[in-house]
Amino acid sequence: MARKWITPVIYTLIALAVFYVAVQLLTDTTSFLSSIIMMIGFAVLLYGAIYFFFLRHRMGSGGNKNEMKKYKQAVKQSKQKYKAPSPVKASKVKTNPSFKTASIQKKKSRRKNTPNLRVIEGSKNTKKDRASF
Repeated sequence: MARKWITPVIYTLIALAVFYVAVQLLTDTTSFLSSIIMMIGFAVLLYGAIYFFFLRHRMGSGGNKNEMKKYKQAVKQSKQKYKAPSPVKASKVKTNPSFKTASIQKKKSRRKNTPNLRVIEGSKNTKKDRASF
């Protein structure tokens, strides 16, 4: 019942606002344009303040420090894992070349990070009767 009289009131207010804008534009164009520019500037400043203080921390772009720390740590670990071996400097003491190749082969054959996986045995085909609970 309240909607029947609210809709015409809203349309009347919109029509009056359009009429006022048209009259302002025709009678005093410079003050109208300056007030429009000031309103746009105020809206931009208000949006900028709201974005800076509230929305920036929620957005992914440059805001989430915890995720950025995790990303940098992952990049660091990846670089350490896949980095090329640094060239070995010539030392004064000569070592047996067969000893060097054997130690390098041992290092290559060993895995540093073994996955922490475990097989849980049991019958997977039996389904529980949910009606008995």
